[in-house]
Amino acid sequence: MDYYQLENNRHALYKLLTERRSILQSLLNDIRKKPVIPPKGMLRVTKCRKNSQYYWKERAEDTWRYLPKSRIDEARVFVNSEYRNAIADQASMQLRVINRLLSASVFNSLESYYDKLCDGRKALVQRFTPGKEDVVKSFLDETYSTFDLYENTTHKTSNGEFVRSKAEWMIAERLYRNKIPYQYEYPMTLPDYGMTRPDFRCLNVRTREIILWEHLGRMGESDYASNALIKINAYEKNGYFPGDKLILTFETSDVALTSEVIDRWINRLLV
Repeated sequence: MDYYQLENNRHALYKLLTERRSILQSLLNDIRKKPVIPPKGMLRVTKCRKNSQYYWKERAEDTWRYLPKSRIDEARVFVNSEYRNAIADQASMQLRVINRLLSASVFNSLESYYDKLCDGRKALVQRFTPGKEDVVKSFLDETYSTFDLYENTTHKTSNGEFVRSKAEWMIAERLYRNKIPYQYEYPMTLPDYGMTRPDFRCLNVRTREIILWEHLGRMGESDYASNALIKINAYEKNGYFPGDKLILTFETSDVALTSEVIDRWINRLLV
């Protein structure tokens, strides 16, 4: 069993249910703001030579009367009222279930019991999932060779490494301030592409996922842009899709990277 998923997909499920609750509530509000009042009566629909025919009666004991095209709007109002009421009933039912789930303890961490133990008991426990500190340490303890950087570079980060551009420095600073573990220019091999070094290899501590971050800073240059597209295609072929396990940020000589863009990606995929 994948205990990482057992423990961490609860966050994604909680978020999805919260979003669905909001959408369902908005839908119900729209339906209630614009009620459709149907005509009193009953509608029957039959098929004749692949065409639908509509019949109407106001009371159960009445005889069905054919609705010509000139009165089709009566059927339309009636059907839409039925449809909206059915949607409202389904949305209300789902909201009740979602509210019960979100108010329950189903999304609590299974490891919350461990957090309550004294240090002596914690020392004896064999955990199902590694703790946050162990995961971070294992990630940061990975050793790898780095490129030789220019000695006169001024882009030194708060984490102590030198990076190649102001934009990379901005990304590194935001990662550092948000306490997101990362490795700069970590080497990896993509089949059918070869060796590459994503600018940042980041760890989402909560989900234990590795997220790559590529900053493409010269997209206004045609050769650079073409090579960037080849690399992006190689990432996708190997399971790193933009917005999923891969963050892509861009710059040209006219459009600079901003801290707001960086923060949006951090909040979306790394915290």
